[in-house]
Amino acid sequence: MCAGSSPKNRKGGFWKRFKGGLAHAFAVERGTEDELSAEEQETLDLISKRVMRMGMAVPAIAFLESMRPLNFIGSQVLLFFRPILDLAVDGVNVATSPLLGFSVDASFYVRVQQVLEKRACVEALVARLEKLLAEEEEKKRKGKPSTGG
Repeated sequence: MCAGSSPKNRKGGFWKRFKGGLAHAFAVERGTEDELSAEEQETLDLISKRVMRMGMAVPAIAFLESMRPLNFIGSQVLLFFRPILDLAVDGVNVATSPLLGFSVDASFYVRVQQVLEKRACVEALVARLEKLLAEEEEKKRKGKPSTGG
């Protein structure tokens, strides 16, 4: 056995490396909106405006914040179901077009799937929703007469 390789030294080194590696094992880096192309930002705008029209901005923000680490997995689920959508895309468009306000064609589906692959998309979508909520609140405030004395 070598002089510097006693079991105590190896054990202490192992636990130190183990703790150091585990400290960042579940860290999720945050992307920046600069990573998103103009087409991806347009896709996020379309989604955020539709969510606002449905009146679901606050639940959507809560859902997005809680599921932030899983956005890549969501994109992979969409990728998995793509062949099924390709088979039934006409039925999906007929059924969902009145509800969504836009048709879910294959190109839009692919755009959403590709946007979800990037970490920045969740942050950007939440920021858009919060901005639209703030604008809506401002409109409500300006529309009501002040009742102060």
